[in-house]
Amino acid sequence: MLFENFKQGLNLGGFLSQYELIADAGSKEALQQHFETFITEDNIKQIASWGFDHVRIPVGGWLFLDKEKKILREKPLEYLDRCIGWCADYGLHAVIDLHNIEGHVYGQMEIPTPLMTDEALRDDFCLFWARMAEHFKGYKGTLLLFELFNEIADSTGYMWNRLYKRAIKEIHKEDPGRWVLAGTNNVNSVGYLDRLDLVEDPYVFYNFHYYEPNAFTHQKAHFSEEFCAYRHTLTYPGDMTDYIAFLKANDKFRKEHPLMSEETDCNDKSLMLSLLSYAKDFMQYSGCELYCGEFGVIDSAPATEAVKWIRDFITICDGLKIGHAMWNYKCLDFELVDINNQIVRPEILDLLKELNQ
Repeated sequence: MLFENFKQGLNLGGFLSQYELIADAGSKEALQQHFETFITEDNIKQIASWGFDHVRIPVGGWLFLDKEKKILREKPLEYLDRCIGWCADYGLHAVIDLHNIEGHVYGQMEIPTPLMTDEALRDDFCLFWARMAEHFKGYKGTLLLFELFNEIADSTGYMWNRLYKRAIKEIHKEDPGRWVLAGTNNVNSVGYLDRLDLVEDPYVFYNFHYYEPNAFTHQKAHFSEEFCAYRHTLTYPGDMTDYIAFLKANDKFRKEHPLMSEETDCNDKSLMLSLLSYAKDFMQYSGCELYCGEFGVIDSAPATEAVKWIRDFITICDGLKIGHAMWNYKCLDFELVDINNQIVRPEILDLLKELNQ
């Protein structure tokens, strides 16, 4: 059911989340210009023409939620509604992904984040989804999937299980048939699927992200302390022994990669199959469908190597019947098109169009 409708997608990161990395967040005029022009009808038409069946729309909680009035702000909703309307016009389904919200600290797995420990912040999280469910209740234009949160970090190991189940209740109180995605802990790690406390609900599905190994998919990333320190060009398939030696010598980075072991000597399809066996086993034993909300390779990686990695990942996911959305359509270092809507990674786009047929 999920795979047939959300098989091949693209992320619209930078539109209603992470916009501060693209536009001047201190200028009201610049932000309005950004929201009006970053994603247009022509962009959605283009994505559909490439053979994709859905988009994933990351949204920022602080942009949408007015905590004092306990409502969703009108203008951001207008931009979201307009985008989803274009999706309906061009035959695309949509995932609404809560990409960030007050109290979340990306990747913080050593001590609990405020979102996990502060009752008021947890209330806000659930309020966001209650209001979103209320807003879209009865919407029939296209299939809408609510993704509860992007890349959760819960060092307690159990608070996220409590919070996500509470949010589902709030959503289904307003809209009982709404499809919902719940992600895994430790930034949506595929290796943490077995730590989810599952719910018996035909409208709930589960998701993960896949960027393994990060040394390849995020090589030379300017926003990463680790990959500013380890500035090597990695290939696919390719040797990993030098990188594993780097991790051994830098324990603060080593702990961020729980799926990488000292025996990980090669980045190849065998490694990918081994890591995606977590997903295969989860589906086999739980009977639940899975979705991969993000995967991709940074633009500082050689295009020929990125193409090979992406081909293997999509081929494996399609064989397992796991739908997926690549990060990212526009800007943010993983893009297919730049800020001027010019195609900048034609080799990857050609591959995606081929696999979308």
